[in-house]
Amino acid sequence: MDYKIAAVICAVLLSATLLQGAAIPRGNRCLCTKFSKKLKIKAVEKLEIYPRSSTCENVEYMAFLKKRSVPICVSPDLKEVKALLRKTNRHLKHIKVIHHQ
Repeated sequence: MDYKIAAVICAVLLSATLLQGAAIPRGNRCLCTKFSKKLKIKAVEKLEIYPRSSTCENVEYMAFLKKRSVPICVSPDLKEVKALLRKTNRHLKHIKVIHHQ
């Protein structure tokens, strides 16, 4: 009886060391999962741009609005975002565009 218990304990301990080193795939860890299709340019306080990284293969654009504490993810294809990046409109010069490295 003692040999059976010792064998079970050894089997459990050996299997635990094999499982401990196993990698668990977590998928894509981007900040943005959904993108807003509209953006009111007058409500934007700042726009932050996050480059591609080892955890996310997309360049992400996050707009911080004046009356909202949570940023929204916007598509880089929106004409408002393109206008902010060009900075050609004098009314948009007060909006900060921050490029993260």
